[in-house]
Amino acid sequence: MFKNDRITPIRAELEAIVGRENLRTDEAEILMYSYDAGMARARPEAVITFTSAGQVAPVVRLLYGAGIPFLPRLAGTNLSGGTIPLKGGVILNLVRLRKIRRIDTAARLALVEPGVVNLELQKALEPFGFFYAPDPASQKVSTIGGNIGENAGGPLCLKYGVTSDNVEKLEVVTPEGEVNTWSYRDRGPDLMSVLVGSEGTLGVVTAAWLKILPLPAHIKTASAAFPSLEGAMDAVSRIIGGGILPRALEAMDKVSLDAARRGGEDPFPAGTEAVLLLELDGDEPAKIEHDLEAARRLCGEKGCSAFRVAGDEAERERLWAARKGAYPAMARLAPDVLVEDGVVPRPRLTEALREVRAIISKYKLTSGLLFHAGDGNLHPNIIFDRRDLQEVKRVKKAGYEILKACIRLGGTISGEHGIGVEKRVAMNWLYTRRELDLFQGIKRAFDPAGLANPDKILPVAGDQAAGDTVSKAFGSRPAEPETSAMFSGRAALSVHARGILDELRLRSASGARTAVTGLGTRLKAERIMEGSRPLELHLLSGKPDIDRENLTARVEAGMAFDELSRQLKEAGFHLDLPALKGSVGGLIASKACPEIRGLLLGLEVALADGALLELGGKTVKNVAGYDAVKLFCGSLGAYGVILAATFALSAGAVPPRKRPEESPGWDAFEPGVIQTRLKKEFDPRNLLNPWVYKALG
Repeated sequence: MFKNDRITPIRAELEAIVGRENLRTDEAEILMYSYDAGMARARPEAVITFTSAGQVAPVVRLLYGAGIPFLPRLAGTNLSGGTIPLKGGVILNLVRLRKIRRIDTAARLALVEPGVVNLELQKALEPFGFFYAPDPASQKVSTIGGNIGENAGGPLCLKYGVTSDNVEKLEVVTPEGEVNTWSYRDRGPDLMSVLVGSEGTLGVVTAAWLKILPLPAHIKTASAAFPSLEGAMDAVSRIIGGGILPRALEAMDKVSLDAARRGGEDPFPAGTEAVLLLELDGDEPAKIEHDLEAARRLCGEKGCSAFRVAGDEAERERLWAARKGAYPAMARLAPDVLVEDGVVPRPRLTEALREVRAIISKYKLTSGLLFHAGDGNLHPNIIFDRRDLQEVKRVKKAGYEILKACIRLGGTISGEHGIGVEKRVAMNWLYTRRELDLFQGIKRAFDPAGLANPDKILPVAGDQAAGDTVSKAFGSRPAEPETSAMFSGRAALSVHARGILDELRLRSASGARTAVTGLGTRLKAERIMEGSRPLELHLLSGKPDIDRENLTARVEAGMAFDELSRQLKEAGFHLDLPALKGSVGGLIASKACPEIRGLLLGLEVALADGALLELGGKTVKNVAGYDAVKLFCGSLGAYGVILAATFALSAGAVPPRKRPEESPGWDAFEPGVIQTRLKKEFDPRNLLNPWVYKALG
C-alpha cells in the first residue's frame, strides 16, 4: 500500500497549479478511483481534478520529473480495466473539462474538451442540423476523451467509421509534459491516429477537433425476426455483400431480447430466436426504399419470419431502446457481467456464433449474445457472481476460449472495448514476439520513462507465464503465427515478397543502406544518398485478393493505383479515393492522399533486418494494440518496407472525385522528437531511406 510519500515532496507545487481542494488523498476518494467498469482493482495515491485544460501540462511535467505514474480518467465506463492505477501514482481526473468550445458547421468541425459527454455533444449539434457519428451504447455517460482513448465505435460506425475516422486533430500533452497539436494530415508519420485507442498510455488529450455531419434527410429503421441466429448472421453477409450499406446493422439473440423486454409485450413471431435491427439513411428516399426491399428479400432467403419497417419515430425509438438496453438488462440478472468484444471477418460470423455457443454450453454459463453484426463485432454478455470463485474461473476460461476462436477465424480480440489489463494475456496469442516488441518500441518513443498509464495494453512478464498456462489447456500458442492454422487470417506471402525479406536480411548483416523505391513517382534519384542500394518493389504486383462478402481486398505494394482501380472496377468495387498516381505502397508511405488511412485495415511490413510484421487484418474494427497501420502512413519508407495492404472496399460505380494536390513529399518533412525516437526503435542503424532522418547519420 502506498503512503503518499511520493506525492508529499511536490504536493505544494501541485496545489499551486490546481488548488488545494482539487488534490485529494483521502481514503474515500482513493476508493472511488480504485475501480472502473472492468473487473480489476487497484488503488491510486492521489486524485487531481482539473478545472482548466491549461493545468494539465504543468502537472504532468511535475509528475514526470518526480517519476510518479499517472493516468487520465473520465467516466470510467471502459470494460477492460483501462483506468485503474496498477502502479499507484496519480489519477488525472479530466471530467470537469467539458466545454464545447466551437461548432463550425461551415468547416464541419466541433472543437471540444475531453470531458464532454457524447450524448451532450449530440444534443448540442441537433439545433444546427448536424451529428457526431460515433455512438457507443454508453453514450449517455461516456465522454469524448474516453471514446478517443478506446477508439469507441457504436452502431453507426458501420457506415460512418469509428472514432479514429471522425477525429480531425488532437491537442495532446505528452508524458513528458509537452503540448502538441497533431492531425492525420500532418507531414510525416501519423502520430495523431496512434494516440486514438492508446488508452492514455501515450499522452493526455486536452482538446479534440471532431468531424460533424449533416443530419440525414431520411431515416428508415426495420427489424427482421429469424427462427435461428445462424440465419440472421448469414443474412448479414448477404446484405453487406450485396452492396447495401446500412448506417447500422445490429443483432440480438433471444436471451438478450427477453432480458431487454423484461416481461413486456413481445412484438415478434413465436419461435423468434434472433432479431436484426437494420437502419438506412440518406437524402434520396427512392434509394432507401430500394435498399430496404433488397434487404427484405435477402433476409427472406435466409428464413426471416417477419420483416417490419418502423412506422414512426416512437416505434423506431422502441427498437433502439431494446438494443441499447440489452446490456444493462443482462446486468440486472446477476451481480456481474463479462462482456467479450471479439471481431471476425463478416463472412465468418456464423462459425464464430457456433463456437461461442459451444463454449458457453461447455462451461455451463448463461450469456446473451449481441452483435454489431455489420462489422463482425461480437459481444457475448456472460452473467455470473464474482463471489462464486469456481464460477469466476469458468467465466474467465470461457472468455479466453472465445478470444482464441476469434483469432482462429482470422479476427481480433477487441473491436472497441480496448485491452487495458484484462486482455493483456490474449495479446500473446494474437501477435508474434517481434510485433509485440514493435508496440513496446512505440510506447518507449512516446513515453521513455513508462509513467503514462503503465502496464496497460502490452503483456508484462507475468502475462507470458499466464498465457503459456492457458495455452496448455487450450492448445499451444505458436511462436510464429504465419505458420499456424490457428492464425487463419495470416496472408501467404508471394515469392517476390519473400525474396525482399531475404534481401533485407543480407543487407542488414552487412550494414548496407537501402533506398526503397516503388514506381519512381515520388522518390527522385538525387535524394538517394551515396552508398544506398535501391530495393525495387514493382514486382510486388500480383492480382488483388478480393473478399466479396467481406468487402476487403489485399493488394501487394508494388501495384500501380490506377491498375488496382481498374481491376476493382471490373469486379464491381472501388476504393473511395480520388484518382491517384503511384504504387499502392508509395501512396501509403508518402501519404499523398491523407484519406487513404481511413480505408487501411492491415499492412504487411518488412523491417530493416528482414523481420516480417503483420499488422491489422481483414476486420473493420480492431483496437488490439497500438494502431501501427496508421503510423506507417507518411513514414516515407524509413520505418519499414510495405509489402502488402488490406483495404476496405465500396461496392458499385466509382463516384467522381477531384484529383488531390500532390504531396510535398520528402523535402517538406522535418522530423520531430517522437518521430526520431520511433525511427530509432524501428530502424536503429538508419538503414532504410537514411536521408529522411539524416541527423542520425
